[in-house]
Amino acid sequence: MEQVLILALDGVMDSSLAITLDTFRAARAFRERARTRRDVQWHVAGHRKTVRTGGGLRLEAGFTFREVLDGAVRAEWVIVPGLGLTNEAAIATRLRQKDALAAMELLRERRMTKRIAASCSAVFLLAEAGVLAGRAATTTWWLAQTFRERYSDVRLDESRMLVRDGACLTAGSAFAQLDLALAVVTATMGPEIAHLCSRYMLIDRRASQARYMIPSHVRHVDETVIAAERWIDANLSDPITITGLASAVAVSPKTLSRRIVAATGLSPVRFLQRRRVMEAVHLIETTTMTVEAVAEKVGYQDATALRKIIKRELGTTPSTLRAS
Repeated sequence: MEQVLILALDGVMDSSLAITLDTFRAARAFRERARTRRDVQWHVAGHRKTVRTGGGLRLEAGFTFREVLDGAVRAEWVIVPGLGLTNEAAIATRLRQKDALAAMELLRERRMTKRIAASCSAVFLLAEAGVLAGRAATTTWWLAQTFRERYSDVRLDESRMLVRDGACLTAGSAFAQLDLALAVVTATMGPEIAHLCSRYMLIDRRASQARYMIPSHVRHVDETVIAAERWIDANLSDPITITGLASAVAVSPKTLSRRIVAATGLSPVRFLQRRRVMEAVHLIETTTMTVEAVAEKVGYQDATALRKIIKRELGTTPSTLRAS
């Protein structure tokens, strides 16, 4: 039987914690149907035995962090549900608090766990603890710029819903905890049970969170990048070159490239493609325009090119986007 430890910090998002617990309960209920002997046992640990959730509920934890460090439980997985943090100031303050520091001590103790998983703003806790150094990761898309500024040694891709790198699994915004929990069920109880969970719980397996990004939600602090975004969005139907874009915002192509990479983690070409795809998704989901018309509107020569890039970037198709 595999052991899973869930770290519940004070202020944990109620939904993120509940999603994790409910997914494991559902997985165990499907064991007989799947005819498997694989099982998982989960434990909740808090800085103190009583944890207050973000919604104000009180939760009795099975162990304290100190008890775990003293060897009370050995887990194959440690999961940190979302913390409900929405801005840079809240994150900086939260990471200095006692329970966060204690959780980071536990995460650094490699004898305690083989694998670590976190979603949304809880990914900051992993990065602060140093366990993501040199690794690829994702987090909720609107905190991506803050994450890059704090942890330049982590290869962040906020367009992805899940990122696995070695022993670490990270997920995007809060309800990507569903995707994370299913991934852990797959690893601990097998893909058949995970598939049953997704079917019975009506969980939509999403490869990307790029389609959920709001094009006008600009988080960059670099005015040049903001200006580049605005110029691209105003000229999407036209051929755009990086040289032309640099000229439009009055910098050299080299300077523009450096600033885009620093602000977004993307090359200028991928940055331009991302703006086109985001607008295309918006038009597909909110209008009755044909895919051919959408492709022309966002600067692609034909619908085939648009379909290919949507498949590559989002792991889905225009018809699926429109149906959903």
